[in-house]
Amino acid sequence: MADLYEPDIGAAYYRSKDAIKNLKIRVKLERVTSASIVPQAILEKQVGDGIEMKDFMKQDLTTPKDKDEYIFTWQQKVFSQREVETYSHEQNCVDVLEKNYHQEVLPLREKGRPTIRLFTYVGHDKYTNRNDAIQFVTTSANERPNFLAEKAANVRRRRTMGTRARKSENAIVPKINIIEQQPTEEAMKHNHIISTPEQTMYIMADLSPKDRDGTEEDEYVLCTIKVDGNGVINIKPDFNKGKKAYKIETVSMGREVFEYTIEHASKEMNRLEYDRERKMYRELYSRHSEFLSACVGYEFEMPPPDVLRFLVYGEIVSAKDFEYEDLYIHYFVDLPRNWTADGSQQLAGVTHTCSTKVEDRDNVAYFSFPFSFEMFYKNDTINEERKDLLPQWPQFFVEVLSLDSWQRYRTEGYGYITLPSIPGVYMETLNCWRPVGSSVTSELRRYFIGGSPELAEPTFVAVPSTFEGSHLSKFGFRTETTGSVQIKLNILQQSQAFLESADTKKKMGSLLDRLGTTAAQMNILNVLDAFQKARQRMISARESLVKDFKELTLTGAAGEEPTLATMDSPRS
Repeated sequence: MADLYEPDIGAAYYRSKDAIKNLKIRVKLERVTSASIVPQAILEKQVGDGIEMKDFMKQDLTTPKDKDEYIFTWQQKVFSQREVETYSHEQNCVDVLEKNYHQEVLPLREKGRPTIRLFTYVGHDKYTNRNDAIQFVTTSANERPNFLAEKAANVRRRRTMGTRARKSENAIVPKINIIEQQPTEEAMKHNHIISTPEQTMYIMADLSPKDRDGTEEDEYVLCTIKVDGNGVINIKPDFNKGKKAYKIETVSMGREVFEYTIEHASKEMNRLEYDRERKMYRELYSRHSEFLSACVGYEFEMPPPDVLRFLVYGEIVSAKDFEYEDLYIHYFVDLPRNWTADGSQQLAGVTHTCSTKVEDRDNVAYFSFPFSFEMFYKNDTINEERKDLLPQWPQFFVEVLSLDSWQRYRTEGYGYITLPSIPGVYMETLNCWRPVGSSVTSELRRYFIGGSPELAEPTFVAVPSTFEGSHLSKFGFRTETTGSVQIKLNILQQSQAFLESADTKKKMGSLLDRLGTTAAQMNILNVLDAFQKARQRMISARESLVKDFKELTLTGAAGEEPTLATMDSPRS
């Protein structure tokens, strides 16, 4: 239970929809007397027998206590005694801010300051800008930034030119005299602060002894308040909320101890004001919602009747097991008959160049390259004679290339995939191959000067959409299996046919019927895709088997084991 009563010296965060100008904080500061912190036995020993204890206590009680209390509002400037002495002389005021402070300080010398020890530093003071420029590493109060930390802070936290708040003697127009020929150290620190929508305010205390004037070393931070553009208020330390008072000890010769409390003193709204504010916010949100509805509309953008909108949001994830490093991929989409796309949309692209790294004995290049396509399908040529014609879906092609430091590029492989006809999320692997020349010269050229056999028509990887024959023969075309490319696809479909019925099966069947195909034809397409994948796996298994057989044959020939005839021959 004792821990619950201890004060929390950490930062607290609050969010408020109210104007920050209504924030009020009450701070009470009191010096702890010697009688309250020194044990009574030690005090009697120090006082001696000449004065009775009760007379000393009576004398201490008659002495006025060193207490101070004030209610601060947001960004309210309260001057310290040192600032009053400094700004009261006009020769000490250089820039516009200091001259304004000079005008505000003159009445205070006549009628006095509202506080004794308490004062503030607001957002445009030099103290605030100086503290924002330094990032402390530890929470120790004795930490001081070194020369390197100060210079690194100025380089690391640049402020953009457009939001720079420049101050000089003469008012200037932006974009005129934007260069300072002889900038001061304070101006350089201020102009290098990062431009963030955040304001800072410090509540300070001058804890100097009463017998001498205060200095900057006698000024201590009691509370730091930061407010950003989202209405988040950062207060460090937090309000006491009935807990013990905070203690602060000076580092001067006297080692004085002070206690202070921080309380929330903002005016609370009554029920009538609360209801009025809620009503205002409801009206504001309602008008904003109407404005957004007017900009966006009340209905989804639908494609024309009998048209299927096909959306693809994908990502080229990685490529692995290719021969050379520094890979990049050229990709494009081939649209079959009855498929169209917007003329301003690019259906092809090139990724960035990516180096490979070794993972589980595989050379992997991670691209994480996003792409998106929007296509439309409408079958206008369907008739009774060709109603069983199987529709074709778009195909996604990739061409993997490499580029080394000598600007030698090589074709590493080709691959493709038919885009899935069912909406959903897919993670697909495209197995690639590349053409191989008929002689060793092409491989030597590929190794030394770059370049390799390429396909004149990249769609030849699959069956080209422009092919009209019944059989496409690739006999005699020499290829070599290379690596693989992994892609991620997010498929979306939209059509007015989806709105015809609430039943999912009826919606899909109605859509396919109206688009010129049937559910049976879709099943045939899925079977063909599965057969093609199984065929690719069988080919890769056969190639690996042939490769192992060749290695075994070469190993047996290199061993030169004696044959049967050699063993049976008589000795000479």
